Amino acid sequence: MPTSVSSSDDIEDDTIIDIDLLQSHGIGAVDISKLKSNGFYTVAAVHIATKRVLEKIKGFSEVKVEKIKEAVKKCQPNANPFMTAHEYAQIRKKVIKVSTGSKQLDGILGGYATLLPSADDRSPA
Repeated sequence: MPTSVSSSDDIEDDTIIDIDLLQSHGIGAVDISKLKSNGFYTVAAVHIATKRVLEKIKGFSEVKVEKIKEAVKKCQPNANPFMTAHEYAQIRKKVIKVSTGSKQLDGILGGYATLLPSADDRSPA
């Protein structure tokens, strides 16, 4: 992994992942070269690209784009700062609303306390 230059030289920059890593997740070299020829050189670049943009690449079908997007998620499972509104809504459905037992505290909290699911349960279904 490339390292970033900062005040601390031992901090590793995990945000730049070469697109060639997709090959270890089932994406063919030809498809990777097509991504590169269309300006996608990092996993993050493919991650933020919309499916519509990727489908415009010659030879990329909807199924192939979905496969590429899944491979990208496997390459950076914890580095997903982007979330669609639908994914966020799915997570919010899992939020548990609980009364604290104190009317004054419930009033301060907006009527209830919210409990978020564990990190394993937060990924959308």
